[in-house]
Amino acid sequence: VAFFHRQCFWRGELPLWNPLSHCGVPFLAQWNTLTLYPLSLIYLLLPLTWSLSFFCLAHLFWGGLGMYFLAHRWTHHRLAAGLAGGIFSFNGLTLNFLMWPSHIATFSWLPWVVWLGQRAWREGGTALVWATVAGAMQMLAGGPETIAATWLILLALAGGDWVREAGRRSRLSTPEPHAWVGGGQGTDVSPLIPSLSPSDGERVPFRAGEGASAGSPGFLGSGCLRLVARFLGMGVLVALICAVQLLPFLELLAHSQRDTGFGSSEWSMPVWGWANLLVPLFRTYPTAQGLFLQLEQNWTSSYYAGIGTVLLVAVAVRRVRDGRVRLLAGLLLLSLVLALGDRGWLFRALRFCVPVVGFARYPIKFVILTLAVAPLLAAFGLQALTRRAPRLGRFEWACGLGILLLIGTIIAIAGKGQVPEFLWRLTWQNGLARAGLLVLILFLIGALLSSVGRRRVLFGGSLLVAFWLDFATHVPTQNPTVRPGVYAPGWGNAHREWDSQPRLGQARAMLSPVAEEIIRLHQLPGLEDNCLVSRLALFANCNLLDDVPQVYGFFSLAPGEANDATCIPYVRTNADFATLLDFMGVSQITAPGTICKWAPRPTAMPLVTAGQRPVFADDQTVIDAFAQTNVDLRRIVFLPLEARGGISATQRTAARVLATEFANQRVSIQTEAPAASLVVISQAHYPAWKAYVDARPTRIWRANYAFQAVEVPAGSHHVQLLYEDKRLLMGAALSSLGVLACLGLWLLGRFRTASALPNP
Repeated sequence: VAFFHRQCFWRGELPLWNPLSHCGVPFLAQWNTLTLYPLSLIYLLLPLTWSLSFFCLAHLFWGGLGMYFLAHRWTHHRLAAGLAGGIFSFNGLTLNFLMWPSHIATFSWLPWVVWLGQRAWREGGTALVWATVAGAMQMLAGGPETIAATWLILLALAGGDWVREAGRRSRLSTPEPHAWVGGGQGTDVSPLIPSLSPSDGERVPFRAGEGASAGSPGFLGSGCLRLVARFLGMGVLVALICAVQLLPFLELLAHSQRDTGFGSSEWSMPVWGWANLLVPLFRTYPTAQGLFLQLEQNWTSSYYAGIGTVLLVAVAVRRVRDGRVRLLAGLLLLSLVLALGDRGWLFRALRFCVPVVGFARYPIKFVILTLAVAPLLAAFGLQALTRRAPRLGRFEWACGLGILLLIGTIIAIAGKGQVPEFLWRLTWQNGLARAGLLVLILFLIGALLSSVGRRRVLFGGSLLVAFWLDFATHVPTQNPTVRPGVYAPGWGNAHREWDSQPRLGQARAMLSPVAEEIIRLHQLPGLEDNCLVSRLALFANCNLLDDVPQVYGFFSLAPGEANDATCIPYVRTNADFATLLDFMGVSQITAPGTICKWAPRPTAMPLVTAGQRPVFADDQTVIDAFAQTNVDLRRIVFLPLEARGGISATQRTAARVLATEFANQRVSIQTEAPAASLVVISQAHYPAWKAYVDARPTRIWRANYAFQAVEVPAGSHHVQLLYEDKRLLMGAALSSLGVLACLGLWLLGRFRTASALPNP
């Protein structure tokens, strides 16, 4: 995907459409292709062989740095903040995200958006602008689940601040001399209400006396309304700036294979999945490459938060009397329950109450929220310990002992099942290693509490190393690598054995259903061998590296009808769909009995044909016709019933296609017809495509269920199909307004700051 984006970039082309997959699929509108994400310039401008890896690792660091600043603002404890940053960067889920550039980029912005977002509704001015910039960067990175988790955290924090502000102002409804200072700057009133005061040294969200006296009628609501206005303003500005990305995405989503009933409980956390927070290898199995996955979900290879993190989260919940800790703990518990899918009644209820959840897949993704809040809770836990007596208390020792007993219980349960000897050995060794690291962490925390000066620095640094060691060893291997040459562009074409390579606008290749299943379920042990076989077989998106058009692909969203049509041969394997494959121009297909050798299909049709007789039918009739051997799509074309009154061509004609020229976002066709005729294009039907016959606009009809047809009058004509995304243009206009609004707010904030400075 990055290579395709890079190719378009260096041609000076915005990649709106990918013609090489799914018989054509929107590219920019996918959102997770990072097309409009500014930092994708890293791998667009620099050599791709190393810059894409640098892109991912840089975001790993960026996310940890953001979590450090957020945790430090909340705890005012540098070691606790550093620990939070380390947990955020090196937990199992973040390390798994390294293989998904979009996910690692979106996740890395989460702490920045939370940190700057809270400052925005508390301080306003330029803080609102910086929060909007961070929110827009995360939004453009394109991980919807992480974005939703981020704004859920923001909403919860804003709600907490709103309640705290309302309580503060209601308590101050009776004016007192020391609680009021006239003018706009006011004083910190948090000492008057200790139960609601923020952490030591943290700025209170609002000040008393901003525009009204404490006893005036508008005093109670002014701060709360300001909070709501700033929060909503930040959300609106982020949406405006990202409209250029969001509007095409929403258009694609509306026409995609997904709807509110698309999601299910598939790939949810197993009912015993919480045990993997203590023993990461519990009930996992190794793949051919040595990666360990849970038995019931393959979305992430790990969501391990750290054995010390579990301890410190418990300490935070027990020791810290802070509303944010209770809120974060509630979010953590909520996410772990929702990740269970239908096994936890809450997910089923959520899908019923909020149908939009049905657009998403895999409940296991709720662990994103788990790993977002766990580092902050751990930071609060460490902060609480360092403020107590110079030793661990009974609760900490009891909690540590309880975790050790749970680890022992999990190991015992693992040994009772019918588990291969090597898996049982790895599991108990994995559990004992976590137990040993927990003991080490308890010792280091105890030594840290009782030490001063340089020894305190030494034990603090050792504690960070112990946490990192826990993450580095929690599974045998999580991110295997191969040499860059495995992904060399064009390598597959040089090693494939086929007599005629399919090219854009001429023909397509198709990985057979049997070969696709073998590659997906029975991978080779050698990493390089497995990657090279995938290249030769055009598995998933490997065709993009070799510029080979293929029938299928690996994209989150595709036009609904095109997705159905291209999936039919893979889903209904008991029928012969030669008619459909011929129409889609499949000239090469995996040879029987092989997975990466190719056999020609001489019956493949050109991708542009003309003169077919229109047959008006409903969608199900067309789908059934694909499996009928007596249907010839060279002679007829299926059109929807609503096209009956809009088509003047009624019979088959001797129309000819004289020439065709295909580009990523443009198709040019020269035709000649003795009478009004239909020109049929084997390209996915999508609303952004517009047709012009001799420069005059004409309608594109949905043909053969999922493809395109244009009617031309008698004579010689030039037909041109252009990808013109009006939603993109509308979004660009809105994004420009958002950028101008942010610039105006920034200048206004700077002006107010300069005006507030005393004259020399």
